[in-house]
Order: sequence, then C-alpha cells, then structure tokens
Amino acid sequence: MKKQLTERTHVPTDTSRRCQFQRRDRTRCKAHAHSGLPFCFFHDPALHNQRAAARKAGGIARTRRVVLPAHAPVKSLRTASDIGELLGETINQVRRGELDLRVSNAIGYLSGILLNAIEKGSLEERLATLEAVLASGDRSNNNFGEHESFDFVQQNPEDPSSPQ
Repeated sequence: MKKQLTERTHVPTDTSRRCQFQRRDRTRCKAHAHSGLPFCFFHDPALHNQRAAARKAGGIARTRRVVLPAHAPVKSLRTASDIGELLGETINQVRRGELDLRVSNAIGYLSGILLNAIEKGSLEERLATLEAVLASGDRSNNNFGEHESFDFVQQNPEDPSSPQ
C-alpha cells in the first residue's frame, strides 16, 4: 500500500490569531496577526508608511554596489601560485566577514577563467618552441636518430649507480 504524500504548509492552528485580510477570491491571509491587532504587517492599513520605508530600504540595499575595500592592494596575477594566494586570502576574508560574498564569488569565477588562460598560454609557448626547433631542422640538441627511441629512467638520489 502506497503512502500518500501531502503538502504541508505553515498555517497557524489558532485561526483567531490569523490576519483578517481577505483576498479577492475570499480566502484569508495565512500569516499571524500582530499582537492585539487584526492584521499582519503586510495588510495593516496603519503600517502603510512603515511598509513603504521597508521596501525602499530593501531596494537601496539590493542596488548598492559592493566593491573591495579601498585598502585592498593590487595583486600581480601572472602565475597559478599568484592566483592560489589570492584565493586563499579571499577565503580567509570571507570567513572573517571582511568581504562580501558577491565579491568573493566574482573573484573565484574570474580566477578560474584566468587559470585556464595561463595554462593555455603556457602550452602555446611550449608548442611554438617545439615548432621552431622542428622548422629550423637543427637537431644539434637531439642525441637520437630519426627512428630511435628512448626510455624514461627514474632517478634515485640515494643510489650512486642511478643515472644522473
């Protein structure tokens, strides 16, 4: 036998404490009324000015630009370790409550993009170097013939007979 799941909503059990406001469809508001008053904060006509002030304050808070503190130093971000250092500092600033989460999210996202760009730039440099060597035909640094192969040997610093 299957159990039926029912949706639970938070409805005050004491209906006398519920807001007395009726919607157009004749259903009542389900919020608690203020103590000794028939309406909740959102439907009490006497609180119209307070609701308007709360809406305005909420709108101002949402549109306020969030930026790094003015004393934040400019960081050079040329290597993966530079980015790792920045991310470590950012994490600690968030943990201490010194940095807004929106700023830290942007730093994290942009750091990922920058790491990919650094990695691709490094690969492009290495590829360009290899292509230049192959194009020049200079094989002076190459001790192997065209059809020869070689094996990688793991060096052991403890063993004197290990290849250096």
